[in-house]
Amino acid sequence: MGAFLDKPKTEKTNLSGEGNGISYGMSSMQGWRMNMEDAHIAETAMSQDPPYKNWSFFAVFDGHAGPEVAAKASNQLLQYLIDTKEFKEMTKALKKSDGVLTPECLDFIVKGIRTGFLNFDECTKNTTDCSNSGSTAVCAIITPSHTIIGNLGDSRAVLSSKNTGVFGTTDHKPYHDKEKQRIVGAGGQVMIQRINGTLAVSRAFGDYQYKDHPLLPAHHQLVSPEPDTYIRPRCDDTDEFLVLACDGVYDVMENDELAQFVRGRLAVHTDLTQVCNDVLDECLAKGSRDNMTVVIVKFPAAPTIDATRQELETRWTNDVNELIQEYVENMMSSENFDNDDLVNTQLIIQDIQANERYQPLAGIPTHSLRTLITKVRI
Repeated sequence: MGAFLDKPKTEKTNLSGEGNGISYGMSSMQGWRMNMEDAHIAETAMSQDPPYKNWSFFAVFDGHAGPEVAAKASNQLLQYLIDTKEFKEMTKALKKSDGVLTPECLDFIVKGIRTGFLNFDECTKNTTDCSNSGSTAVCAIITPSHTIIGNLGDSRAVLSSKNTGVFGTTDHKPYHDKEKQRIVGAGGQVMIQRINGTLAVSRAFGDYQYKDHPLLPAHHQLVSPEPDTYIRPRCDDTDEFLVLACDGVYDVMENDELAQFVRGRLAVHTDLTQVCNDVLDECLAKGSRDNMTVVIVKFPAAPTIDATRQELETRWTNDVNELIQEYVENMMSSENFDNDDLVNTQLIIQDIQANERYQPLAGIPTHSLRTLITKVRI
C-alpha cells in the first residue's frame, strides 16, 4: 500500500463566505494519501483595523512529511505579515496618499510579504513538532485596487480575466535553472528532479534539515523560504476569478484547462463550494493521487448562470440516475449477483456507457458519471 490508501477518501471539507465585494468557496479532500496534510486561510477581512478591514486574504498550504508546518502557517502567517515593519510603513504611506496604493505602498507590501515569510520560517524552526515537516504556500492579498500574490513552492495561483487570458504563478522546482544554481551553491545536487534525490520542491516553510548551512542566509539554503511576489491591478470589468490550489490539482490540470473548467461550472452552480468540489472530483477522476485543496475567489466579472446549460445538465443527471438505479437493481436481483461487481465502479461506468439509452452530454465533467454511480450505490 505504501504511501497510498486502498481507496481514496473523498469526503470533503467546505467553507464559503463573502465580503468586500467578492465571494469565495473552499474544498479540501484527503484523496489517496494516508494522511491529510493540507491547510488553508480564508479571511474576507484581514483584520478589523484600516486598511485591512477592506482587504481580503486567502492562502493554501500543502504540507509534506507531516501536517504540522502547514497547520501552523494557516494559524499564524497572516499575523506575521501584518506585524512586519514594512506593512506598518505601508499603512503610514497609505494615509498620506488618501488610501491610494501608490508604487511606494506596493513596494512595502512586496517587501513585507518576503519579511513575513522569512520571519515565520525562522520562528517556526524552534518549534519541536515542526522540526521534520515542511509546507508550500500560495497566498493572495486582495485590495479594492490590486491582487497581490505570494508563492512559495509548487502550489499555484491562477487568475482568469476576460480579455487578458489566464495568469499563473511559477512553481519552484529543483530542476529550474535559478533554483538549481542556488541548490548547487549550497552544496547540494539535483537528482531525479529532486533536491539530493529526495525533496521535490525547492522553496518551502520548514524542511529544516535542508536549511543547516551555517554560513548561508535563509534564502540561499538548499530549500529557501523566500517567496516570489506578483502584483496584478484589479479590473471589475474583466477579472473573473482567482484560484489557489495545491499541486494535487495542477498535477492533472494545466492553468488554461483549470480556468476553462471553473468557467463552465460557474455557468451551472451558484454555490462556490460545489464548484470547488467539482474541481477536486475532476482531478481525482483524472488520476490525482495527492491531497487536494482549492480556494476559488469570485470577482464581479465572473461568469453567471447559463439557464439553458443548467437545464441540460439537470436533465442529463436525472436520466443517468434512472439508468444507474435500474442497472444496480437488475444486478442485485440476478442469480449470478456478486457483491464485488457492485463496488467495481469502472465496470458499471463501462456498462452504463454501452447502454443504448445513455446519451453523452458535451462538456459534462469527466467525474460526473462516476460521482452519480457512487451516490446511487450508497
